[in-house]
Amino acid sequence: MRKLRNNFIVLLFIALALSACSRSENKNIVEINGKEIKVEVANTPELRYNGLSNRKSLPANYGMLFIFGDKRERIFVMRNMNFPLDIIWINGNEVIGISKNLPPEGARYKNFYKSPAPVDYVLEVNAGFTGRNNIQIGNNVNFSL
Repeated sequence: MRKLRNNFIVLLFIALALSACSRSENKNIVEINGKEIKVEVANTPELRYNGLSNRKSLPANYGMLFIFGDKRERIFVMRNMNFPLDIIWINGNEVIGISKNLPPEGARYKNFYKSPAPVDYVLEVNAGFTGRNNIQIGNNVNFSL
């Protein structure tokens, strides 16, 4: 009986440790204007190309952060999207532009969305997010990646 109880305690300890590790692994957060946004990072050409295409939805307070190794003007499209987005254009640690309520398009997209100046980060969030959270040009951006 004592051995069974000790085994249970060891297994419980292992389960709690694994649970704590899994919670801390995906803590990619972008904070703008006091609002924390959990982000999935797109930092390779393949991840950036696919973006949020073909997804059914994006949870509230979540986004996709596109990380580039340089600062350039960026062009985004809404290829194979199923829901509208806001795009937040970020240079360093500052919001320099916002493209709001961009409608989804299929494989034959027609619209191109260009950053207002060179950027090294682009954050996609659900349409209306920037308005509801008073995110504006000039806001400071903090990254916890």
